[in-house]
Amino acid sequence: MTGNVEMTLDDIASALRGGSRVILQVRHAERPKMDPTDPTFGDSLPLTAEGVRTARLLGESLAPFADSVQFLASPLRRTRMTAELIAEGMGVASPEIPVEGLLGNESFYYRDTMEVLQVFTPPENFFPMCIEYMKTGKLRGFNDLHESSDALENWLLGRFTARLMVAATHDLYIAAFLSTRGAYNDRSRETWPRFLDAAAIILDPDGSRRYALVRTGLSTGIVGVKA
Repeated sequence: MTGNVEMTLDDIASALRGGSRVILQVRHAERPKMDPTDPTFGDSLPLTAEGVRTARLLGESLAPFADSVQFLASPLRRTRMTAELIAEGMGVASPEIPVEGLLGNESFYYRDTMEVLQVFTPPENFFPMCIEYMKTGKLRGFNDLHESSDALENWLLGRFTARLMVAATHDLYIAAFLSTRGAYNDRSRETWPRFLDAAAIILDPDGSRRYALVRTGLSTGIVGVKA
């Protein structure tokens, strides 16, 4: 299969209005540059001012569905901030945002985080190694790609009780998940999930399930910027 399956936020809104339920695994908004030797993968990094602005905008675009939405977030500061700002933009007062390690450094995809850090050193290794993982399904420090995606999807579905779920997470997990679902086949730095892009799992009223890379159009960035 070739090509990527991409949708816009308008497409997601149309699916929701048509009776579908949607899980959005959303990449966090723009962050500063990360120290490539940081074993926490930038745990304490906040969002930039632009990241704060665009995360609220994403929430505003989803505001019509605020009556039935739930949130999850990776424990890292930038993902927690993203989820909070999306909820704020949606107009959700005092949102409950469970923090889930499996959306962060305890990912289904990672077997050994320190080994993963070594694989991604120097930083120029990041994209080539990610693409190798998605092509072969195997990489040092990682669990099996397809088994990990199955486990992630089952875990999300087991927590999905609303019409819309917004799970703030990270770019590699979005790309890896969609790669196994036939929605991210043209894998490269140029096609990488940008800040606030998302992996959609769409549960249609007829019982079918669809997957897509959601291009929100809120950022062109794929790596952190200078603080």
